[in-house]
Amino acid sequence: MDNERVIADVIDDLSDMEDDVREAAKKELVAIGEPAIPRLIEALAENLWDVPDQAADILAEIGEATVPALMEELAIAERHHALCISDTLGRIGAPAIPALSEALQDLDEQLREYALRAFCSMGSAAIGAIRVLIQALSDPAEEIRTYSAYALSNLEDAAKEAVPALIKALEDDSERVQYHAAYALEKIGTPEAKQALIALSQA
Repeated sequence: MDNERVIADVIDDLSDMEDDVREAAKKELVAIGEPAIPRLIEALAENLWDVPDQAADILAEIGEATVPALMEELAIAERHHALCISDTLGRIGAPAIPALSEALQDLDEQLREYALRAFCSMGSAAIGAIRVLIQALSDPAEEIRTYSAYALSNLEDAAKEAVPALIKALEDDSERVQYHAAYALEKIGTPEAKQALIALSQA
């Protein structure tokens, strides 16, 4: 049996009813590594059981080697598939930051949104992206500015250099951006951030 068929059969086991079968499949796919990446990315689009979630875990465990293929697919995928890819990149964490940061410079607003969603799900691991997240607060698209503020809130006090930009975002035309900027300032909690929130409450 050729390698492609083996990989396809093991991925099929991710939808098995038995926990031990699914766990064995996950371990085997991680061991197979890079040759399994294309099929695993396809599996992110599945609707069966929790196959996309398991495929995301496997790709994250394989790690940095998956990023180029994930980014290539992210640019062309349908929304459900793209959101699963974004979540997977978030699970990969720091190794995905350079590619996601580059995507934030793309003219395609949807691609920028997916990149920011990945940073949001990355949590504190997104600290290496703080400067591009600050830049994204000035993006022309409301959705991008909103997700940027939310991603910064996840960094809490590690995002203190974002405070001036977040204070400026309190005057954004979008109420959603204003709300998330205020939330981020509350989470960051520096004296400057607290003072801005006091001033906002008294306005």
